[in-house]
Parts: sequence; C-alpha cells; structure tokens
Amino acid sequence: MNKIQGFTLIELMISLALGLILVAIAMQLILSGQSNYRIQQAAATIQDSGVFSLNAVTKNIRLANHGNAGAINDETLYGGIVLSAQSAKNITPVRDGNLNNLKVGGTLLNSASAISASENDASGFGSLNSDQLVIIYQAPMQMFTCTGRTAQGPQRTVDTTEGSIKLYKGWFVVERYYIKKNTATNSADLYCADAMFLAKGEEILAGSGWTATEVLDRDYSQLSGELVAPNVDYMHVQLNVRNSDGTYGTMSIADYQSLPVTTTTQRPSITGINIGWLVRSSQKLPSLDVRPYQVLDTTLTPPDDKYMRHVYTTSVALRNGGVGVMP
Repeated sequence: MNKIQGFTLIELMISLALGLILVAIAMQLILSGQSNYRIQQAAATIQDSGVFSLNAVTKNIRLANHGNAGAINDETLYGGIVLSAQSAKNITPVRDGNLNNLKVGGTLLNSASAISASENDASGFGSLNSDQLVIIYQAPMQMFTCTGRTAQGPQRTVDTTEGSIKLYKGWFVVERYYIKKNTATNSADLYCADAMFLAKGEEILAGSGWTATEVLDRDYSQLSGELVAPNVDYMHVQLNVRNSDGTYGTMSIADYQSLPVTTTTQRPSITGINIGWLVRSSQKLPSLDVRPYQVLDTTLTPPDDKYMRHVYTTSVALRNGGVGVMP
C-alpha cells in the first residue's frame, strides 16, 4: 500500500511565514520606489520653475538701463530700475522721476503699480507680501519681451538721393515682474507684464506703426500679464547701491525710497540687484516636516502643507550702474 507524502503543519507554517516576509519586502520596495519617485518628481518641478524663472528673468534684467549712460537712481529718466513715476518719492521741492512724461493714452503714468515696490499685495504667504520689480531697457536688437512680444532694435536706412545713412534707435521696453495668487490651486506664480514706447526726440521709422513718442502702447501696470514660472511662493528684491562717499551697501526698495535727500543731493546710485525666489513643488510629500527658509535677508516659515520648497537667488550687475559720482 502506497503512503501519501505531504507537508507537515510546521513546514506549512514556515513556508507561510517566509512568503509573508517576501511579500512585506516586496511591498516595502514598491512603497519606497513610489516615495522616491514622488520626491524626484517634486524636485524636478521645483528645478524647472526655479531654473527657468532665473534664466527668463535675469536675461532681460541684464539689459536694464541699456540706452542710458549715467548712474541709476530714482531721478534717472528711464533708469534701469523703476523706483519712481512722474516724480521721485519724498523729495521737496519735487524732482522728476524715472517715468517722467510717460503717458498711457493722454494720461500721465502715475500708478503705484507702475514702479518697483518693496511689498505688493499678492503673495503665496498670506500676510507676508512679495516684492515687485519694474525695469526699463532700450532694445539692443530685435528681440522678444518677457511676454513674447517683438521689440524693434536699432535700424539703419540709406538715403539713396543724398547717399547718407540714417540711424533709428530701438524701442524702450518696460517690464513688471510680480507674484500673482492662483485661487484655483491655492498657490502663487511669477508673472510679467510689459509695454513699449519711443523716447522723446527720437524719430520714427516710416512703416513702423508708431505715431507718437513717450506714449506707452499699453498700460503694463494694470495688465494681468503672462505666466513666467508656476509655483513661486515668494519673491524678494534687494538693491545694491554706491554711496556718495564711495562705500557700497545693500537695502530694500522701501529703505531706499525713504532715504533722506536735500536740495543739492540725490539718493545713492544703484549698481545691481539681488533677487530671491522661494519655489514649491506641484506634488505633496506626506513625510515632509515644516522648516524655515532664508530668502536673502528674510526668513520664511511656510505652512504645513507638505509641499517641497527650494530657494533660488541670483545677483545682477546693472549696465553703467557704477558710473558717475553722486553730487
């Protein structure tokens, strides 16, 4: 009579235990892989927004003040960093500002939204507002503005009758960079709005479509603008200045605008700017803990929303920013 061979109860229990261990290891590997994938995806979205915004913004900021030859301050006409509108702030008697005589239609541009601001009213951090940066430059060549519009650079024409060459200078471009809240996603994004104009006294090339000087083609201070980079929680701007005694310093936009001046002095010339962004991921990571972030001289503590964040900073030296001696 044949005997039936099989497993004993102990062997079955051992096999089941080993199987459960292997399943647990496999599940742990799967969960760990998914977690690492989410971390990598979050880091990738941060890098895309941070690096792209840095490249997109600094490319044009490096053109700021192109077309001017003197030192930059809040009284420089079309000065590279726009710190004043029709007149410089807090100066008696009144002196001309960076946007003096610029108009939208027939109205002088004098909106608080038209100049750089130490704190604007839109940020991803609730009561802590972001900065706004407004720059001006003259297009050195035919190029695209921050919203993708074409700005005409210098052009030459030949008068065949006289055999002379006529030079027409490039259009001036104003760009406003700011943080805009996204109520649909409860986040904030980096935006830019722009406008173009011809300087006073500059001739207009026939067929260019321009019919007036010192008149903006649109009101950049009121436009909703175009998205530059998503998920930028916060933007901070510092001014690098050269004092009348030859020393250098760094200060906020508000501190610069509040500096005292006299009838015979001006505020310091601006040699460059520092910009910092706090960028967040588009995916949440449940295991993240809240920690503070340092954006230039400002410490931020984000909400416990489980988003990964990273700080990006850059410094930009301005064209002709160090030229000239302050009176």
